[in-house]
Amino acid sequence: MSPTPLSEAPHSASEVVSPDTCTHLTGADHVASLTAALGSLNGQLDALDRWGRLIADVLCGEDRGRLLAAGNGGSAAQAQHLTAELVGRYRADRPPFSAICLTAETSSLTAIANDYPADELFARQVEAHGRAGDMLVLLSTSGRSPNAVAAA
Repeated sequence: MSPTPLSEAPHSASEVVSPDTCTHLTGADHVASLTAALGSLNGQLDALDRWGRLIADVLCGEDRGRLLAAGNGGSAAQAQHLTAELVGRYRADRPPFSAICLTAETSSLTAIANDYPADELFARQVEAHGRAGDMLVLLSTSGRSPNAVAAA
C-alpha cells in the first residue's frame, strides 16, 4: 500500500480536522478557537506573573536554585522544552540556568520503573536531585497524574 499524495488528500490545506469530532474546521475556525483560548488567559495574568517572578527568584536569586520539570506524554515534551530553553539560550545570550527534565533521563526512568511502582517514577528523582530552594514544575493535562502528584 502506498501513501496518498497530498494532491489527492481528502482535506484541503486550509482545513483542520478536529480529532474530537472528526469534522472539518476552517483555518478561520481554528484561529478563532486559539484567540478565545488566549483571551481566557486575561483572568490569569496575575497568577502567571507571580509564577514567573517566583521562577526568576529561584533561578537568579542569591542561592541560584535549579528547576526540575516532569510530565507525561505531551507534557513530558513540554517539560523537556522548558528545561532546554533555561539551560540554552532563549532570546538573548545569558548565563545558563540550572534545569533538569526528569522525563528525559531515560536510563533512570527505565531503571526506576523496573524496580518501583510507576507512581514513584518522578518522586524518586525529586528525592535524588531536589534541594531546598529548588523549584519543581509538574505539567499535567488532567492535574491528577499519580506520578506527578507523588512527586509533589
